[in-house]
Order: sequence, then structure tokens, then C-alpha cells
Amino acid sequence: MERSDDADRYGESEADGKPAGLQHGGIDSGGVSAAAARGAAESRGAAGGLRSPAAYGTLLPVEPSEEIRRVIERWTKAIADGDVETVLGRLSNESGTLIVGTDPAEWWRGAEAHAVWSRQIQEIGRFPIVATEVDAWEEGSVGWAAVKEVVNLETGASESRATYVLHLERGEWKVVQVHWSFPRSIEETLGRALTVSIDQLEASIQRDQPDLSASRAVDGTVTIVFTDIVDSTPTLARLGDTGWLEVIRRHNAVITEVTEAHGGTVVETQGDGSMLAFPSARRAVASARAIQEEIGRVFADHAPPIRVRIGIHTGDAIRDAEQFFGTTVHYAARVASHAVGGEVLVSEAVHQLVVGAADGYAFLGHREVELKGIAGTHRLYALSLA
Repeated sequence: MERSDDADRYGESEADGKPAGLQHGGIDSGGVSAAAARGAAESRGAAGGLRSPAAYGTLLPVEPSEEIRRVIERWTKAIADGDVETVLGRLSNESGTLIVGTDPAEWWRGAEAHAVWSRQIQEIGRFPIVATEVDAWEEGSVGWAAVKEVVNLETGASESRATYVLHLERGEWKVVQVHWSFPRSIEETLGRALTVSIDQLEASIQRDQPDLSASRAVDGTVTIVFTDIVDSTPTLARLGDTGWLEVIRRHNAVITEVTEAHGGTVVETQGDGSMLAFPSARRAVASARAIQEEIGRVFADHAPPIRVRIGIHTGDAIRDAEQFFGTTVHYAARVASHAVGGEVLVSEAVHQLVVGAADGYAFLGHREVELKGIAGTHRLYALSLA
């Protein structure tokens, strides 16, 4: 069972982008009707770990999924054990089911995926793979997971990654898409260096500590916005240098124009990411919404799609610059890292400042998350872009 040598970026939000067939702001459930989704949900009772009925609207909150996490952990163990029956039993029988591997021939759909993978498992037997981290999410009848793994081969241990898309079928999560990969550095894959994470952009900000006095509100607070293009590495690989530079040029023009129009400042731009500063949380949120709208308009006909994720947080910058850059900036970067393409996430501090404002800001709900380097759990809110 071979795995592709690409440089996908799971682990940064990573799920840094969405698998094919998922669109934020109403995740496409693969053609399943709302009635079917409701029926499937209602069939899941409390027994056996199945869930109680859920109300389905046109848009449901994206939530962490402990159920899917456990499903994927058990499935990974079945793969490791060479348990053909369990592995194939979790794989959907839908014709659109897709498994992607590294060999050019390893692109299998539907019945072919079952047949070929069954033979591979029999040929390999026990496969020494262990899931070390599973990041799982769901919305309605659709779920997805990103997995960090270790493969213990005779030549030594190697890190690998897997992404799965799942669909709720008759009350049970079934896998409809699989993609495996071995991570490689950007330099090794593309022959050039790129800023590949919000972490790198934040590190630059922490090091330089730019003067944000012009962006302070009268009470000394500054609202920080981080933006980032999702799936930039595979997009660059598809477009080439010239095409990618044109994307960056148009993207940066949108960021600069919209930010300045809302009274903000572009503090730093690196690669496909940027940090913005505003003297008002309401201006920052309005700008973020406008950025998403303008990115959608400018790249409406672009293939592959260009999507941006945005995170916002407000903090006190007037007392201690070191603390501000060490806490507020870091917090904003962590909020952005939890956003998906096309989404604006705000911290609870920002939510309290703008909810119920005359501007009409609405939110799609909240989710409790852990933020890297910050103790405890934190509540983040997804801005409605409708």
C-alpha cells in the first residue's frame, strides 16, 4: 500500500483546506437530500454510541467529532492488523467512493476500490501503522478527518498522513474518500522556499514587533486579523510560478484595498498570508467579511478555487508590547489556524464586542477548541457571510 509523496499541509489547521466535494458555508454532502440526511440522523439512537436526532437546516455548525475520531482510530488499527472484513466494511459502496495512492494506477473508484484494496491488504498482511493524532469534524451527514501516522518499516519509522471524507449512511459513518501521503518539505517538492504556515508568519511578527500605535483604539486595544490562502502548495504546483505569482498579486491587492477601505493597516504580508491591524473590532469583522466577498468575486472562475481563511482577536496593546505580541498576536494566529477555506473565525472577545451591533453581524454558532500554546479550551465563533 503505497502513499503519495506530496507536500499537503494537514497538521497546520491544518485541515488546511477541504477535500474535494466540500465547500464551507454549506458543506456539500455529496448529493444527499435534506430529507435523507434527516432520516439518517434520526436513525441514530443513544444505544451503541449512536446519536440522538438533530435538527437540520440549510446550514449546520461545523463541530469536532469524537465519534468520527474513534471510528478512524479503529479503522486505522484494522488496516494495521490486515483485517480485510473490517476495513472494507467501513468503506462506502457508493460509486463515487475514491481511494488515492502514490502509484499512477492507484486511483480507484467504487467497486474497483473494494476489489483492488482487498487484494492489496491480503498481499501485505499486517501493516505496521499507528495513528498518533486524529483531527475529526462533522457537519450534518458529512464528516472528515486528518490523521498523523507513523509507519514502522524495516528501514525505520516514517511519518505519514491520511485524510478521510465520511458520509452518514443508514445511521453509520462510511468512508467515501481516502488519500494517503508522506510529507515532504516545500524545497524538496518544488525547489523553492515558501511561507507554509501561519506559524511562520506569526514568528516573523513576534521577532520584528512592528509599531501598531496607529491602529490603537482610544482604550488602547488593537484588533488583529490573520489571513491565509488554503491549499497554496498544491495550487502552486498546478499553476506554476507565473500563474501563482498572478494569484498572489491579485490576492494581495484585495487584502490591501479592503483593509485600507475599512480603516485598517496591512502590518505584514508573507507568501500567501498576512497580518492586519484595526482600531475597532467592528471594522476588523467588516473588513474580513468584505475580503471573503471580494476574493470570491475576483477568483470566481479560477480553477483550482482560491479560498482564504481568517481569524480575528482583540487585545490591549497600550501597556506592554512584549506581552501584546506574545499573547494577543499569538491568540489571533491560533484562531486563524482553526478556520477553514472561506471562513471567518473570531475569538470570544471579538464576539462580545460586535454581537448585536447595528451593522447586523450574525454568527453560525460556536465551537470549543484547544489553541496551540494556550492553556484550556476556547470558544470561537464563525461569522455568517450571508
